[in-house]
Amino acid sequence: MRVINQNQLVMSTKIPNSVISEKIGYDWRIKMMLCRVSPALHNLMNSPKDVNKSWTNVVRLMFISEGKDLNNLNVSVNGYYNRVKSNLKDIDVIRYEGRELVKGSNWDRLYSDEDWSWFVMNTDSGAHATIIK
Repeated sequence: MRVINQNQLVMSTKIPNSVISEKIGYDWRIKMMLCRVSPALHNLMNSPKDVNKSWTNVVRLMFISEGKDLNNLNVSVNGYYNRVKSNLKDIDVIRYEGRELVKGSNWDRLYSDEDWSWFVMNTDSGAHATIIK
């Protein structure tokens, strides 16, 4: 550990990925992404019926809630966090009815007090998230 100034400490010890994977789970990075997007998803899905419920709007709402200017983003909103969306569809937290995003059968479980160890998310191309509990 080294001191930058009296108010900041920086860890200089690198934790091996194998320890993180063993103790937290190999899907910890994508679950961090889920933590970032889940408040926006929750707010959009619980908004009035006349609001367009799409993944693109979930991501837009996430950026807006973080104070980002949508006109100056360096990412494509359409493709952003698509792996998270795909994983949430795999475990039936969300699904589409036509072009509209709707709550799936595990929606309440995701937003309950239960921890997220009941499912495993996957970042590999072509891989799927699975429910394990």
